[in-house]
Amino acid sequence: MTVAVLGGTGLIGRHVIAALRQAATPVVATANRRPAFELQGVDWRRADLTVPDSARAAVRGCRSVVICAGRLSTAAELKRDPVGSVTTTLRIGINGLEAAAAEQAERVVLVSSTTGYPAGAGPKVEEAMFDGDPPGDWFGVGWVHRFLEKQLDWYCRLKRIGAGIALRPTLVYGPHVDFDPASAHFVPSFIRRVVEREKPIEIWGDGSQSRNLIHAADVASAIVAALQDTAPGFGAYNVSASASSSVKEVLTALVELDRFDDAEIVYRPERASGAAALDVSADAFSARYGWRPEISLRAGLAGTLAWYRSAR
Repeated sequence: MTVAVLGGTGLIGRHVIAALRQAATPVVATANRRPAFELQGVDWRRADLTVPDSARAAVRGCRSVVICAGRLSTAAELKRDPVGSVTTTLRIGINGLEAAAAEQAERVVLVSSTTGYPAGAGPKVEEAMFDGDPPGDWFGVGWVHRFLEKQLDWYCRLKRIGAGIALRPTLVYGPHVDFDPASAHFVPSFIRRVVEREKPIEIWGDGSQSRNLIHAADVASAIVAALQDTAPGFGAYNVSASASSSVKEVLTALVELDRFDDAEIVYRPERASGAAALDVSADAFSARYGWRPEISLRAGLAGTLAWYRSAR
């Protein structure tokens, strides 16, 4: 069964395509601003997914659809422009879901986000998503992902889509992650600064802030597992690593991996921003699909660091 991957040139999309092709699944993939890449068994379709007709053409003839397209909404991007990336993601998501419904897709996997969770201590579980507004700068992007999940749920209830699964990954990294200083999240930002031997490297805060980092290949394996389900209806699940890591731990590992022996790290407690911790539980998804993340943080950082060195 051919699978349409909307957003095939992005971080998650590239890894999803690789995972599907490893399983010998035919793929239709979309490319817009970024160039397509050569891989046997992939039918590339040039598509501006902000245009409804273009999205419909992109999924035509496909019984399963993976929607991992959108504009990245990192903290840096939201500070630069709090609206642009959010509204673009909304347009793309709506058009992708409407196209899948119009083509009567049997299964849709929507890549959502943990930015929709409200503030509060303790691991975030699926049922807590709508227990209050997303906090601070995440209000807009969090509500967009909440809305798209509900739209997919609604289409499943109307039986316009056979089955839908919304997956909420934590902070995704890996080869092909965004390294643009204006929009990158802290992992690629640290990698770039380590490789360029920046001195000193600043950490905003005391370094104890923790985040759950998941490799894009593990997100892709979760998507493939969800595509293999045959049950009708809608479900939403977290996809996360087994444990969170502190900002200090990440930078320390990168310095060691790249042998930056004379690195200088400076902490700026007065510039701390965001939550001190964001813990997310993927127990529900693991229990249903038998899925587990396979790539350790150190191995994932090493691979991403090596890719950046070869690609920059």
